[in-house]
Amino acid sequence: MTTLLLVGSSIFEAWTALGAQAPGYTIRNRAIGGTVTRYWREHLAEVLASETPDAVLFYCGSNDLNDQIAEPEIVANTLACRDSVRQTLPAAAFAYFGIIKAPQKLGRWDAIDRVHSGIRAGLPTVDLFVDTDRVFVANGHPIESFYVEDGLHLTAAAYTALAAQALPQITAWLGAR
Repeated sequence: MTTLLLVGSSIFEAWTALGAQAPGYTIRNRAIGGTVTRYWREHLAEVLASETPDAVLFYCGSNDLNDQIAEPEIVANTLACRDSVRQTLPAAAFAYFGIIKAPQKLGRWDAIDRVHSGIRAGLPTVDLFVDTDRVFVANGHPIESFYVEDGLHLTAAAYTALAAQALPQITAWLGAR
């Protein structure tokens, strides 16, 4: 069975239903709420030393924006995480899930686009960029019903929609490797 390792911040930490949403996959979730990309740059190798996933799914960067971390640093840290996966587990695949354009991030969407552009440019073609805009944005606006009161964290329906969008991409991507 293919093992997916989730690392990153609270959006992934709270994705507790993924095991039920992803039959045929073993899900390991080591995400930690509140983390920033620098944390994962410094600690991802430690996590990978005790895990043997087929693919690492990474969601982080939202907290970086909240903490006013410079966009180039977010990109560099994310790509360093990708490099850490490649160095520690050469056979493992790497997928980056784009920062969600949540209501809390209104006014920062241009920054999100710039971070995404830098990450896309730096990821080798064997890696996957999961475009979360396809799930969470409609007609240029966040889908409000997908968020809890804080305007950042996701409802159960949002996780169902994310799984419906991402899992076919992940399955096709892993099958093509």
